[in-house]
Amino acid sequence: MNLEIAAALSPTAAAPAAAGVPVQGGYGLSLTDFGNFQQSMLQAEMRLEARPVGEVTEAARQLMKPFEHINGEARRLSIDAKAADNAGRQMTPSEMVSLNVRCHEFSFHCQLMSNIANRTSDGLQQLFRQQS
Repeated sequence: MNLEIAAALSPTAAAPAAAGVPVQGGYGLSLTDFGNFQQSMLQAEMRLEARPVGEVTEAARQLMKPFEHINGEARRLSIDAKAADNAGRQMTPSEMVSLNVRCHEFSFHCQLMSNIANRTSDGLQQLFRQQS
């Protein structure tokens, strides 16, 4: 798994030979390393351009479905809450309880997804430790 970053010169840069030269970093690459690299590029009057590696695979789409579901739930809750606020009347107790239950359900789904993501991350870290 490599992170590919293409360095492209800005129009004011003086060294055209470095344009389009890919730079690769492996597993040990940290955000600090990337930030230092980006700062060096800025000092050299260069800019970073992110390029997509390829099309999104079906596995990646399936992986993102639960997150899309949570985003949809948040959108629906927001729309319903704004509609109740814009109606100019007070919500009935049953509407308040219903909205509260839906908010708790949304919170539960977020916590569940967070738990799944953390356990998956722990499992992958353990797998990488075992393989190294």
